[in-house]
Amino acid sequence: MSHLPTGASARRLVDAVQKLERSLAHAGLPRFVARLPVCWLAWYYCRMLDEKIARITRIAGKFDRWGPAIREASPKAQEKLEMLDLDRSMRTDIEFTKVTMMDLRSYCEDIDRMFGELGYESAGLKRRQAAFLAILDASCASASRMQDALTRHDDAVLARLRAEADSAAAQAARA
Repeated sequence: MSHLPTGASARRLVDAVQKLERSLAHAGLPRFVARLPVCWLAWYYCRMLDEKIARITRIAGKFDRWGPAIREASPKAQEKLEMLDLDRSMRTDIEFTKVTMMDLRSYCEDIDRMFGELGYESAGLKRRQAAFLAILDASCASASRMQDALTRHDDAVLARLRAEADSAAAQAARA
């Protein structure tokens, strides 16, 4: 996902849009025409949120499919001692994805504040923001479930390996 600016960038954007709006109003344009840059900006963020919602929905779908697949494969994998994530790289990747999604949440909240500062309200933008935040929450919850499934699986396989090692050590000690 692309890095999205927050905080100071949103503040500069608010300042620039307000300056443009004032310039258009001082040039004698009607208020609704002077307000067009803000309307365009809201439209732009609606399109961006539509794209992000589609992308996060695909990611959430993957988590939703992979989590149950791990839980289903786990007993078989435990028998064969497969699919260990000893270096925790899968869980780390999932955690990175969750952190990125929380950054996107923060960005969405910044955008909401920005439009509030501009005195602009868009029902379409509000709906998209609510949908975006909901899909982020669902994705993070699904990712956490997947991390838990990986941890439970690895713990079970490692417990089996330890038991086998203890058994082999006990047999070696008796011999």
